[in-house]
Amino acid sequence: MNVLKEACVGSFLEAKKAYELGADRIELCDNLGEGGTTPSFGTIKMAIDSLNIPIFPIIRPRGGNFIYFIYNEEEVKIMEEDIEICQSLGVDGIVIGALTPDNNIDEDIIKKLVNKAEGLSITFHMAFDFIENKKAALDRLVDIGIHRVLTKGGLKSAIHNLDTLKKLNQYAGDRITILAGGGITQYNYKEIANKTGIKEVHGTKIVGDLKA
Repeated sequence: MNVLKEACVGSFLEAKKAYELGADRIELCDNLGEGGTTPSFGTIKMAIDSLNIPIFPIIRPRGGNFIYFIYNEEEVKIMEEDIEICQSLGVDGIVIGALTPDNNIDEDIIKKLVNKAEGLSITFHMAFDFIENKKAALDRLVDIGIHRVLTKGGLKSAIHNLDTLKKLNQYAGDRITILAGGGITQYNYKEIANKTGIKEVHGTKIVGDLKA
């Protein structure tokens, strides 16, 4: 089974190294220690111009734990502007996510961002893991127009949630792609893919240690 390897990186140099090591797609971030924030537009442009694989910047105006993915009106406007600039730079896709205070999809915000990102491939990030009813959430994300969901299958790393990931992948079917992440490396991604049927995997070490 062919498995697409998405490298999560925190700089252009890491993106370049991931590309050289065989990554199939890049999630481009800044401030990975804060969970990832929108990278500079110079970084995005350099990655697009230099690397012959899809580049997906994260659209996130501030860092912090994923449980704080609750945004105000000004932050939503910032994200819309960032998406518009990313489109002008020629990105292939973006990574977004927003939750309500009770840890459900903030549909109003996500719909606004999806509308702004017309023509791009869109990933909903690991904020998904805080949602209790994941199958219902998948249904809503499909309806809104999200193309894939990055998930560990729960709050622990992916290797602890193989049964959940398998069931989510089966439930998603051809409607939306399940992108497995969370503790997945070049050494265990094949096992995880084989046991869950998932065809896309994500990680900071999915093709090797980018900081070495």
